Formats: sequence, C-alpha cells, structure tokens
Amino acid sequence: MNILICPNSFKECADSSTISEIIREKFITDSKHNLEIKPLTDGGDGFLKSCQIIYDKEGFNSLFIRNYTDDLNQFNLLYLKKDKRVFIESADIIGLKVIPDSKRNPMKLNSKDIGFILKELSSLVKSQKIQIESVWIGIGGTATIDFGIGACSQLGLKLFDNKSKQLEPVPQNFIKTQRLEFEFPKLPFRIICIVDVDTVLIGDPGAIEMFGPQKGATIEDIKNIKNGIKNILNLIQSDLNLSVPQNLNGAGGGLAAGLNIFLNAEIISAKHFIRTEILKGIDFRKIDAVISGEGKFDIQSLEGKATGVIVELCKQFSIPLFLINGSTELPDKIKLPDNVFCINLTEFYHSKNEAIINFEEGIKRATEIVIKQLSK
Repeated sequence: MNILICPNSFKECADSSTISEIIREKFITDSKHNLEIKPLTDGGDGFLKSCQIIYDKEGFNSLFIRNYTDDLNQFNLLYLKKDKRVFIESADIIGLKVIPDSKRNPMKLNSKDIGFILKELSSLVKSQKIQIESVWIGIGGTATIDFGIGACSQLGLKLFDNKSKQLEPVPQNFIKTQRLEFEFPKLPFRIICIVDVDTVLIGDPGAIEMFGPQKGATIEDIKNIKNGIKNILNLIQSDLNLSVPQNLNGAGGGLAAGLNIFLNAEIISAKHFIRTEILKGIDFRKIDAVISGEGKFDIQSLEGKATGVIVELCKQFSIPLFLINGSTELPDKIKLPDNVFCINLTEFYHSKNEAIINFEEGIKRATEIVIKQLSK
C-alpha cells in the first residue's frame, strides 16, 4: 500500500517532523507499505524542520547569520541553492519557544531580529557572496505584537515623538509616535510570508485580543498596543503616503502585515503553501491511505488550517484518512466525512496532561491501531 504520512505539530509536545518519524518507525518493519513522509507546517513552530524534509531531494544548505551587536546570536536559516530561496522560521527567531516566561512582555519586545536577517541577506547578495531571489518567512508562534515595526526599523524606519526625539521601535512607544521617516530600501529579493491565520490584526476582537494573552499581554497592554498600532497606521498614510489594506493580517502579531506595507512582501496562506509546496508531486490517485492529525483537532482545523487541507483532499479522492490527534473537539453539529477515522491520545490516558507527557507512547499506540485497520 502507498501511505502518506503528513501530521501537523502537536503544540506543547512535538513538531510535525518528530511526529512523522514516530509514526514511520512503527511502520518500518512492515515492508508491505510504501511510505511518503510530508510533515505539515502552517508557518509556525517546526517550519524549518518541515522544509528540510520537504526539500531534501532538491538539496539544501544550512545558512547561518550572526548578530554581534547585542548578545551573540546565531540565526539558522535554510538555503535552496537550486531555486535561490532562503527560508526563515520566525518562531525560531522571535518565538515564544525561545523567550522564557519571565521575559515575555509584548510592550517591550519587537521583531528587529527579522529585519536584521533581511538586511544581512541583502548585503550578502549585493557583495555577490550568495544568490537569492526570494526569502520565505514562516510566520506564527511569535512572542511579539509589533506590526513588524521592529523589523522595518533595521531597514530604515524611524519613529519620532512630539519633540523630534527618535523613539525605540517597541509597542509601548507607538502611541507616543508623532512622525515616521522611512527611506524605502531596494531589497534584491522578494519576500513571501506564510501565515497560519486569517484573523485580522485590528478587530473586535482581532488577533491582538485573541493571541495577546498567550504572549504575556495584559488587558491594559492589549488596549495600548491596539491604540498604538492605530496611531502608526494613521502616520503611515499621512507621513509616508502609503495605502493601508482594509483588513490587516494578524499572523505573528502583525509581522506579515507590516512587511507587506513597508517592504511589499507577499502574504500567502499556509493552506496554499501546503497544496503547492509540501504536497507538490503527490499523486493522490495513487495513495491508498493517509495518516495525519494534530494536538487539538477542532472547528478551526476545518477552516483552512493544515490538517483541514488534508481532510478536504482525502474527501475529494475518497481516501481513508486516519487522524491521530491529541484530542478531537468538534461541536455535535459538525460531522466528519465517512472516510475519516479519529484516534485520540486522550482516550489512552486519564487526563490531557498525562497524554501530553506520554505523547510518544500514545502516538505509537495509535499507529498500531492504524496498522491493524490497514491489514484487514
């Protein structure tokens, strides 16, 4: 049988590449099956590891960018020489996973390191040390809500108060900003942002309210950040004569939206990236079964998220789909197609916390159930 293994990440447990490997190892002794491994990514945690597997046959190189100005930081990127593409995982640079709880303060954090990397890549291209035609940034899981202002400040954007004093480009200063200056840089490559949400940045509620608390923002912080970004938006139009989209994408605390306005970055959905990049070359007419899943499969999963794309494709081609989930939490009125079979790790344990602690064992047990079903 031809089996496609394409799980999404299990938040709080492991990324999709790790999950894929656990499932693959359970199948490896069974030579009757041909396995195709395509770990999913929505642009957030695990984006680079997924890309390494996705593009393994095309040949990739690790690319390291060092920042000596603050602490000595080394940023790991992925470079596809053949296509002249660079891949960046924002969660690796400014993500919740790299910023400890004690330092999570979105009023004082920004995305400057993303801008630093773009500036360094531009310098490498201009000095003819590397050829880059496009930079792909996976956006999700960030600890910032700065609308990409920090990133753009590394490329020339300046904020000033009412006394013409230059301000540090962090959200707590956005409401104080009275003037913007920006000399638009001519970057030698395109920027493409892969976003995991369609939620608007500024709404009632918007992404700031929905995702701010998990980044450490208080109710007061959320109010101040929202009003500050509104102020910046007004200045973008009055000082820089730039048009502002009606609905700003909220992924990464507005990072993609800011890069779009200031650097003309293209924004594409994770759904589009999965269909055109991750699953490129997969002939679903020849696939006999698919194994996917994620930490929590809920209504959002069916609204353009990574696992929802797999549900759509398997329904289209009438392929049995086994969803190995941490839990499945759908309202009673939502019925999955008849070809979809859910196996929940929570069913093996007494609590969600116990399932998280024992996720590896749980995935192995779930995979054994799948193997038995396929052998019938």
